[in-house]
Amino acid sequence: MPAVEVALLADRQVHLVLDDGSDEPLTSAYVEEVRRREASMERKTAWKTKGTGARFMGAAALWGDEGQGVRSPAHFTALSRGRRRGEILYAITTGPVSGLFAFDLDKREETRLVHGTEGVALSIATSDDHGVIAMARDHKDGSRNIAVMREEGGDTALVTDGDTIDDAPAWVPVGPEVTEGRHQLVYQSTGIGRDAAGMMAGFAPTEINLLDAERGDLKTILESPDFDYLGPRMERDGALLVMRRPHHKGPQSPDAAATLKDGALMPFRLLYAGFRYLDFFSMRYTGKPLSTAGNTKARRIDARKLIERQNIGSDDGEQEDEELGRAPSDWVLLRRRPDGQEQVLSERVVSYDVTPSGEIFVSDGRVVERITADGARSRVAKTPRVMALAAAR
Repeated sequence: MPAVEVALLADRQVHLVLDDGSDEPLTSAYVEEVRRREASMERKTAWKTKGTGARFMGAAALWGDEGQGVRSPAHFTALSRGRRRGEILYAITTGPVSGLFAFDLDKREETRLVHGTEGVALSIATSDDHGVIAMARDHKDGSRNIAVMREEGGDTALVTDGDTIDDAPAWVPVGPEVTEGRHQLVYQSTGIGRDAAGMMAGFAPTEINLLDAERGDLKTILESPDFDYLGPRMERDGALLVMRRPHHKGPQSPDAAATLKDGALMPFRLLYAGFRYLDFFSMRYTGKPLSTAGNTKARRIDARKLIERQNIGSDDGEQEDEELGRAPSDWVLLRRRPDGQEQVLSERVVSYDVTPSGEIFVSDGRVVERITADGARSRVAKTPRVMALAAAR
């Protein structure tokens, strides 16, 4: 049987990429159990949607009972390397109930570590030096904090708090710069801005924090007003791997002159938008534009491109645009040395993982590549909408 090289989380499903270049969806015993239970409940309640039962339930809907029988499907929310080689960890939620699971890649067997209603894990971190698992969990007010638990499962304990979105924890490996046995975490943290009603109104730039859980020390080690820093991983020599993206500052205060100008031009813009809308349909169904002014050839090319994009995902055999679904070029993966020197390792990075041997797997959202220690790159898989990955070795 081919060995698993890397696991991917895409479209709420975990996929296993094998070393022969093929891939397969991971089959979770828990998900299959949920599906069987859902199918059994649907059979028992089928009378509500058929025959006289359907007419009865149509009347009952007036009393607000139409939502009965609608349940959230089980799906994967997080993925990470396991507690040992040949294992991965992942989180699954059905909505009200969530769980954390370990999967043996050689035996293709699943083990349940945690199961309950405490909240779904949205990122997971294991350590080769500590028998502790870290994870990020949401709260009802929209904030998110980091919790830890023993690697065999059990109760969890929060190690961060506050009105922030703390995510992507990673254990600092024991090395020359770390005292033996000390538990240290790096993680990303985003401050939340709220309005007078307590609703989220904006977010501060995402920074990287270093937490010494045993001593209770917390410090920010990387921040910028212009960038978000995400997904930190500390190497044994003290270098920091981190993704950097431009910070979106959100809506700005409107300029009075620009507002007056927009108001004066609004009727003309609406008329032009309506004309372009009709022109598009004229090109689609008659092949002729409503206007003959300008470069007709270029205008027809633009219309054809619009139609092609509209048909993406259909079964007409057309290929997707290579740029669709890829991260922007300014989403980069950095290696930041302890002296502050930075090296760009890859562009268009949505997620990445590092093996104990130093190989880096990166994804731009569509393609997964391997980067060796000497910088050589090779394609590993092509899967759309990749959100997380975990090296299997």
